[in-house]
Amino acid sequence: MSRLPTFALGICLLVLSLLAAGPAGAAPVGFSWVELPGSDDSLEQVRRLPESRWQTLDAGDVFNRGFSDGTFWLRVPVSPEPVNRVLEIGYPLLDDVSVFWVRNGQMIESHRTGDRRPFSSRPIYHRDFVFLVPSKTEPVTAYIRVRTQGSVQIPVAITPSAQFLAHEQLSYGWQMTFLGILVAMVMYNLFLFAIVRDSTYLWYVLAVIASGLVQLNFHGLVFQWLWPDTPILNRYFTVPAVGLALLFATVFTLKFLSVARYSKPSYRFMQAVVIGSGLSVVYGLFGPYQSGIELVSVLAAITTPAAWLIGLLVWRRGQVLGGFYVLAWTPLLAGHLILAISKLGIMPRSALTELAPQAGVALEVILLSFALAYRINLERRRRQEAQDRALEVQRQANLTLESRVRERTEELEQAYEQIKSVSLTDGLTQVANRRRFEEKLHAEWKRAHRQKEALSLLLLDIDYFKRVNDELGHLVGDDCLVTVAEVLSGVVQRSGDLVARYGGEEFVVLLPATQEDGAVQVAERLRQAVARTAVHTREGVPPVHLTTSVGVATLSPRRDLEPHDLVRHADEALYAAKASGRNRVMVYRDSAAAPAPGL
Repeated sequence: MSRLPTFALGICLLVLSLLAAGPAGAAPVGFSWVELPGSDDSLEQVRRLPESRWQTLDAGDVFNRGFSDGTFWLRVPVSPEPVNRVLEIGYPLLDDVSVFWVRNGQMIESHRTGDRRPFSSRPIYHRDFVFLVPSKTEPVTAYIRVRTQGSVQIPVAITPSAQFLAHEQLSYGWQMTFLGILVAMVMYNLFLFAIVRDSTYLWYVLAVIASGLVQLNFHGLVFQWLWPDTPILNRYFTVPAVGLALLFATVFTLKFLSVARYSKPSYRFMQAVVIGSGLSVVYGLFGPYQSGIELVSVLAAITTPAAWLIGLLVWRRGQVLGGFYVLAWTPLLAGHLILAISKLGIMPRSALTELAPQAGVALEVILLSFALAYRINLERRRRQEAQDRALEVQRQANLTLESRVRERTEELEQAYEQIKSVSLTDGLTQVANRRRFEEKLHAEWKRAHRQKEALSLLLLDIDYFKRVNDELGHLVGDDCLVTVAEVLSGVVQRSGDLVARYGGEEFVVLLPATQEDGAVQVAERLRQAVARTAVHTREGVPPVHLTTSVGVATLSPRRDLEPHDLVRHADEALYAAKASGRNRVMVYRDSAAAPAPGL
């Protein structure tokens, strides 16, 4: 944890240096622009427009019109300078971009590109749209035609080539740093997931991958790296990617913070976000692109601050991990809000709007990764504290024993019985464990042998319990085990009887001085009680209904028999009950199992 502040500070310093450098290392240029409703206008038609139709944008302002179906023309005058220069349009998600260079009233050069055309259509192979200024000695004018279904952002800058290359090294270095952070966090948490098998880590990994792809896509790197010759994929990537990032992040939040335990309204809200995110993925694949990007931008603008507030709420209600979540979510919240507001055209596009979201994602994945590691340490510390408390109790007991043996004998015996009770109790169900059952079985076997009485044993198994664990999760399975144990204890109340967890989903009931017909009646009452009891869990799933199969065995102890023979007979009867269709009672009799009589 000591390295975290230094690492985060390094990221902040790198982002600040990029913000200071600007989007292309030079001040943007002023230009005139006009919006036309159609898409068939030509350069000559645009040049013939009266000057009154053109609007002026001052240098330093970034052209940002939000979402629009129109065609935008920009007229950028470029004065001569004795250096090579490039014209850069620093937003790579524009569908169609055409640049026409005019000198002395004549078009001398033209280019047609955009993210709906192959990457090779760009005159300079770059993630943004970069064009070489065709003249150093004479003034030229660039007419830029832009039409896009996404956010209309057209940041234009004229930059000396050497300065552009210098800034490109810094900018691309940040992109590689960002990618390296994501890969490191993904690999680290995949390793943790492989060890602890907690799905929280898997959802975190998926959220990091989706968020990283979204950010790299906004900077044009996904198109450049993955499918430069298949631009049609750009149409079907952005909206589903943002939707998946929201979906994965929301599910991770639900699991990481245990939201259902601390706030039911927040849990229901985030469930609605999961549904909305899933629908946005489908809509992005089959619906109009423009409305899809508007939908996910609004969804992100609502969900991100809401998740931050939910983290703050559960933190105040006692969830220790909520503090880590709020700390990690704060830079992400700021970055995503800036991005969403920028895409909606409310905030002008700038270096801040482009780099802040990536910085927020980088800081968030680092801080949450440390939070997940802290989660492991927290569980380990709690176990260690419990062990330390037990050792301390034992040490104090020994000191007390040495100093006040005579006065505290009864008190020490009570403490010993409590410790023994804990060691003989199943930690989950709070009924007797297998060790306690075996001690009781041997004691009752000896007593029954002396008194020539019958000894009965019921062996119960929850039907299809593996399916419950696989489909609903182990936490739901634990709730089922606890409920079944409570039902059994409620039915079996005779002082000499014993209910114990035998292992996994199996329970045993030892019935001293009980003949076969009495044991069968008890077994049937237990089976019916379990079948009519619905299990209500804390995991937000519908009530679970269970059934049990019961094997019954009764023996009168003899010298040629052992206690384990009684267990073996009950187990064979249980096996027969399950083989006969489950949810029934079978009795072991004469080396075979038979249905319970009269049931």
